[in-house]
Amino acid sequence: MEQRTMDTPPGTTIPHQITTRIGKTVIGVPHKIGNGFSALHFSEEMFDGAMDPLLMVDHFVMTAATFEPHLHAGISAVTALFEDSEGAFLNRDTLGNNLALQAGDLYWLTAAGGAIHEERPDDGARVHALQIFVNLPALMKKEPARALHVQAREIPLLEGPGHRVRVVLGRSAAAVGGTDTPQDMTLLNGVLIQDGPFIHLLPEAWQAWLYVVAGSLTLNVQHEAITLAAGMSTTVAAGREIELVLRSGTHAHFVLMAGRPIREAFVKHGPLVMSSVADIRQTLTRHANHGFGELPPV
Repeated sequence: MEQRTMDTPPGTTIPHQITTRIGKTVIGVPHKIGNGFSALHFSEEMFDGAMDPLLMVDHFVMTAATFEPHLHAGISAVTALFEDSEGAFLNRDTLGNNLALQAGDLYWLTAAGGAIHEERPDDGARVHALQIFVNLPALMKKEPARALHVQAREIPLLEGPGHRVRVVLGRSAAAVGGTDTPQDMTLLNGVLIQDGPFIHLLPEAWQAWLYVVAGSLTLNVQHEAITLAAGMSTTVAAGREIELVLRSGTHAHFVLMAGRPIREAFVKHGPLVMSSVADIRQTLTRHANHGFGELPPV
């Protein structure tokens, strides 16, 4: 078991000039399992707490079943499929859900007190997605598990000169996506072209995490600027309400997530993130005693 607070050491970074709101640039760490799963991996310790409430993001491609059914607790486990995914991503969990997620869908499993989960590609599928672990405040970590499925057809679009942005969760400008998450959260999945800017207003006291899926872009925050290429990410620290301005001279595909930082100590044990070692042990004991129920039949 690994105990962390928000003063953990940095991960893989590219040094740049110290700024007020924009954080360090972090390069995703390649991660491969077998012949059916490859990812770029980001975790909270790489960002010195500036990723909070995010704990982990894997940008992955999966073509074969890779992970056995497994327990989550104390977090939300989120799957955000990109629109170029091919075929279905089969999802089962002990809430009774048995879904075939499609390109552009989002599935948010608020594991909280605990839930068992399995996701695998359907035969012939090529799943291109983000797997995101979002921390829960201590007061929510033992609540009953619940889930949110946002289908691609329900997601509003912001389109303008040089940009097309899907508002998957939360609000940006006049568009409102899914809102039934345990904490207020924004998730934007966008494309920039022809140097057209896209502006998102970051609310007061919210932090943001920005990742470039493909191409390159420049982030401007008031008088600060940074350029990111594919596979790189950065953060914007919480503070007063401020505009985040994104531009790309040619093409960029990006994901922006934002929420209020939790700033609480936690204990990590794989996909279990609780407030104490005792809570971890209690959850594992319940799991060993089959206390989380059964997955639906295939």
